[in-house]
Amino acid sequence: MGMEIKRIHFEELQRYWIEVDHFKKPGKKIREVVRILGPYQCTIDNPRRESYGLFDDGKMIGVTHLVQWDARWLRYRTLNVRTPYRGQDLGWMLLLGAVDLDWQDWKVPGRYLFGWIRRPHLSWSLAHGFKETGGRWHEDHMGMIRPLSGI
Repeated sequence: MGMEIKRIHFEELQRYWIEVDHFKKPGKKIREVVRILGPYQCTIDNPRRESYGLFDDGKMIGVTHLVQWDARWLRYRTLNVRTPYRGQDLGWMLLLGAVDLDWQDWKVPGRYLFGWIRRPHLSWSLAHGFKETGGRWHEDHMGMIRPLSGI
């Protein structure tokens, strides 16, 4: 069977986040859409959004959540791969696969993948073609974008 990327329900995504303690805040209220990130605001009242899981022989080993942030930006919300599977660039594989599943029409000039990056993940973002947007840190996060065309 091998590696497979599939759509999952948001509730499955939430359970995964809680299981792996992704947010490091027990009892954190998890919303499907976070509308404000530092100076950035989701401009769509009810944005299109999908959750995805990365599966290895049927076991979910990673997740991401894509949200249409505005007319030009597609936000990826978290990219989490279980610790034993890290270091193989599976997060990038998951992100590309998720875009290929449901967002093919976004892979055109003028549309971007947007991430709200934590400091420890800056080097990963830069290595995968993301550039700073706004140029400043907000607490421990910074907005990063990369063109969706060509991925």
